[in-house]
Amino acid sequence: MLFAVFDHNDSTGLPAARQLDERLELVAAYERLGYYAYQLAEHHSTPLGIATPHLMLAAASQRTSTIRLGTLISILPLIHPMRMIEEAATLDQLTGGRLVLGVGRGISPIETGFHGVPGDEAQGRFDEAFEILRLGLSCDVVDFEGKYYQVPPRSLVPKPLQKPYPVLGVAATSQNSHAWAGTEGLAVMSHAIYQGWEKQKDLLDTYWKNWKRDETGPLHQPRAGMPLFIGIGKTDQEAKDDFAEPLMHYARISTDAYPRLAKLAGDYAYMADSVPSMKRAGEDWDYLLNESATTVCGSPDTVIRQLEQYEKLGIDEVLLHMDSVPHEKIMSAIEMVGRYVIPHFSDRNNIVRPLEEVLDKIRAMRPQQTQG
Repeated sequence: MLFAVFDHNDSTGLPAARQLDERLELVAAYERLGYYAYQLAEHHSTPLGIATPHLMLAAASQRTSTIRLGTLISILPLIHPMRMIEEAATLDQLTGGRLVLGVGRGISPIETGFHGVPGDEAQGRFDEAFEILRLGLSCDVVDFEGKYYQVPPRSLVPKPLQKPYPVLGVAATSQNSHAWAGTEGLAVMSHAIYQGWEKQKDLLDTYWKNWKRDETGPLHQPRAGMPLFIGIGKTDQEAKDDFAEPLMHYARISTDAYPRLAKLAGDYAYMADSVPSMKRAGEDWDYLLNESATTVCGSPDTVIRQLEQYEKLGIDEVLLHMDSVPHEKIMSAIEMVGRYVIPHFSDRNNIVRPLEEVLDKIRAMRPQQTQG
């Protein structure tokens, strides 16, 4: 199971330049500590995210050399798909072939509306833009005629460094989006929005049952990840003291926003289904930690045990969300995850075992002597 970071880059109240620099410092630390990828959300006209993730990733590419860099998500309806192809290809060249590209229609019709895209057009625009994006990343010439976009035959430069093109994925929260991701042969970041283990398993099963390889694409098998809120400290109590309130606050923010978003466009109505679970997660720490299938928190040993439950779901990676606390606490948390948690899952042979068990294995490996 791989460990990535899912970053909203929520406003900390610091000057923007200082906050961005601190985030770039974190990205360098993620690479040093063995994280697989760093992926940024895109949000607009809100302190809960960054509006220009591609610029941030371009900067991060100059401070790193091995960690994969990407978006979760780039909002396709807000940018012409031909420009999106050019930016993605340039990022893949800048990173030396490390781009992981997550795309979507955007979770908020309010945000898309700020850019002149009504909520009831977001899905249709996404569908066309995605088709153009995949064409442009994989083919020499793009030729497309649709309702929202008309592209006469055009070639694009540069091309992505990765062949056939970078891994494409989507953030999915509904049955329909999981099924679509599977049929298109995409990677998926799956999230049941606090609705618990059974709902999360159902969504993943939908993705796996519908997955079909895109013969022209980079993935040869399904790739499912989950975003997880995390708090970690030297002890369970320290982790709870530092992270419980920020993690519950995040759920309360969603509780306020989702009912309003669900009423703005028919394609977003399903979001209302998760509101009762969000409300409970914002008020009940035990539910958030143990039943919502969204959160891990505790000492390194406790976090490892919790993550093993997610591993049993069959996912390929977890995308840890470490936000809404001061920079120094995030830095301490990522150090603990890098030193104690990631090694546990990357090499199970490093697990400490009883001495007698180790000796038994050594004896078993010795050549058996035959009696004369």
